[in-house]
Amino acid sequence: MTTTTAPNTTTAPTTTTAPSTTPAAPGGATPARWPAALPANATLGVWAPSSPAPVLFPRRFARGLAALRRRGHVVVGDSCRSAQGPGTLPPAALAEELHTLLEETDGVIAAVGGWTLTPVLPHLDFDRIGRAGKPLVGYSDLTSLVNLVPHRSGLIAFHGPMVVSEWGEADGPWEATETEFDQLLGARHPWTERTVPTAGDWSDENLFWDREDDRRRHGNSGAQPPRTLRTGTAEGPLWGGSLLVLGLLLGTHLWPEPAPGSILFLEADGMAPDEFWARLEQFRLAGVLDRAAGVVLSRISGPRPTSSGFAGHDETLLRILPDGLPVAAGLPLGHADPMVTLPVGGTARLDCQDPTAVPRLSLLRPRPAG
Repeated sequence: MTTTTAPNTTTAPTTTTAPSTTPAAPGGATPARWPAALPANATLGVWAPSSPAPVLFPRRFARGLAALRRRGHVVVGDSCRSAQGPGTLPPAALAEELHTLLEETDGVIAAVGGWTLTPVLPHLDFDRIGRAGKPLVGYSDLTSLVNLVPHRSGLIAFHGPMVVSEWGEADGPWEATETEFDQLLGARHPWTERTVPTAGDWSDENLFWDREDDRRRHGNSGAQPPRTLRTGTAEGPLWGGSLLVLGLLLGTHLWPEPAPGSILFLEADGMAPDEFWARLEQFRLAGVLDRAAGVVLSRISGPRPTSSGFAGHDETLLRILPDGLPVAAGLPLGHADPMVTLPVGGTARLDCQDPTAVPRLSLLRPRPAG
């Protein structure tokens, strides 16, 4: 692999290993372990397995890299300067680039989402990813991978901000986005329990990248406060992300089945309640919802009503979930600013005991040895 080198940027060599076919931690049978924390002045790899947005929107990509360089060094893979066919590089080359970046940097952040990660997944060596023991961060199209890594590698991965979409904001990433990323991945923050923040302004305004994104986004799709939809408490491993992307793997040998007793966090970006119902019904029929101990629905970026005007996403969710599960909604988990970073495969506690109070999603981490 060759890399684009810039000030405060490091280059990683290429290695080759045949893909593994044996899961390291099948089915979530054993708890996923935390990867190595990012040291001060970390070297971060940037990988673009989905949209060629770094090529299409160079100004915004450059801003994102600059924000990351304030934390240390950056390695930019070939995928970030390629646009071939519907994506960036061929799937096998993208898989090898990820392996190398994980082995030669302190962690890897996806450049942006899109639609073309799925063909890369069969080429990945999940044993090799597990041995590297480094954090991998992304969401949207990366949802499938950040769930597969704990499932196949036994290693926690992170549903979190990406270079173009969050780090590349006109005046830098939102403060809460940046703070939560540092808290979850940084070596200087040895917490054992942390509550996901829910307060503050938010925005899902759509500014065309490299044309209108010369200011901070503002405005949102109406009141979507954090709220309790059904009372109760639950504790278990985190699993979830984009319903659209997770549905692409359901029924395939790559499906990352949630462990029984999981806390499911779900994104319904841009969906009307009828589509939301259909996608939830797919999961219900496959038995996915029966494996949940609790459910969290993210704020919905660009929600739409049905053709009849019905806009009840909460009502739709409660209609289809099994009885007895605590359910929360309106948390900053995905396609809106700010967004928090979640350790997929890590343990979380959902507290919805008071129907009138803000629900609490707490992240739990083992105490460091020694």
